[in-house]
Amino acid sequence: MNLHRLHTLIVKERKQLFRDPSSMVFGIVLPLILLLVFGYALSMDIRNIRLVIVEPQPSPLGNIIAARFAASEYFIAHTVRATEAGTAAVRDHRADACLYLPDNLERQYNLGDMSFLVVVNATNAMRARLMENYIKGVLVSGLARGDGPASPRIELNSRMWYNTANDSRLYMLPGVIVLIMTIIGTKLTAMIMAKEYEHGNLESMFVTPMTSGEILVAKALNNFLLGMIGLGLSLLLARFLFHVPVRGSLTILVLGSAIYLNMALALGLVISSITKNQFLASELSMIVSFMPVLLLSGFIYEISNMPRWVQMITYIIPARYYVDFLQTIFLVGNVWSNIVKNFLIIIAFTTVLMLVAKAKNPKSLEQ
Repeated sequence: MNLHRLHTLIVKERKQLFRDPSSMVFGIVLPLILLLVFGYALSMDIRNIRLVIVEPQPSPLGNIIAARFAASEYFIAHTVRATEAGTAAVRDHRADACLYLPDNLERQYNLGDMSFLVVVNATNAMRARLMENYIKGVLVSGLARGDGPASPRIELNSRMWYNTANDSRLYMLPGVIVLIMTIIGTKLTAMIMAKEYEHGNLESMFVTPMTSGEILVAKALNNFLLGMIGLGLSLLLARFLFHVPVRGSLTILVLGSAIYLNMALALGLVISSITKNQFLASELSMIVSFMPVLLLSGFIYEISNMPRWVQMITYIIPARYYVDFLQTIFLVGNVWSNIVKNFLIIIAFTTVLMLVAKAKNPKSLEQ
């Protein structure tokens, strides 16, 4: 590889990149938009749950329970006396859930044998399960602290490690960074290279003394720099706007991200060499990179809850290991056994895809 030729080609590619505003939008504006949209809109937490508490007979304990729900940031609660009113509120979508307190609430509490009926609008099954758990949590915490006439039988003390606020955004934003790096590395590279194939620009390069390796490095290097700029902007927003902690080594984070970005770039080169068409390159990059990041990386959906055969597929998704790597660095710290394992797997994927990209991009358009 001739360094002088490589430098000349890199300068030429950089000028071409800056002349194309769509590339700058992909590399700089898109990460900001994605992080803002996902950061504010994508959350597994639910708030402002409209709760109707049905208490046929007023009681001091019933008032305490109602006050607990009213003080919670997750509920908008009000109490009614008629049983039919609670049912009608859920049926007419004026309430998300209804909690029925028994007539003999005080007596059941004194006996230590309490039962409640909770009716939840389960149109959205995930939201329904969360609402049910929130309601149970408020009831258990309120009744177990001695707020009623009887002393508590059991008291549960729990501690949330690594995510003390139990905020879903803290573990989802690292996944958004994975999505951003994948889009910049794979989709942008695939479309730029496919454009070169379509316009015949590569033909003029192939008749020069430049080797295929020099051409690939020059094409990928500027996208790599663009991706690292996107990473830097994402880290700044995650840290200072959404207050996501970085408990591990920032150097290790950047190094691991650089390796993953190289893997994404190599995948983009492979896709472009197969399609040689911008539209097909865009569609194929969505299928083989974007969708797996969303669905199979553990970024949104828990892998352990998937069918066994789907779990087996996730082992060949590089983003799975990068998501785990980032979540560990951000929230837990330098857990070296986890970091080294994911590091080595990402390096293996990168090496294989680079070799495939080199083989699929020989210095001939006919091959």
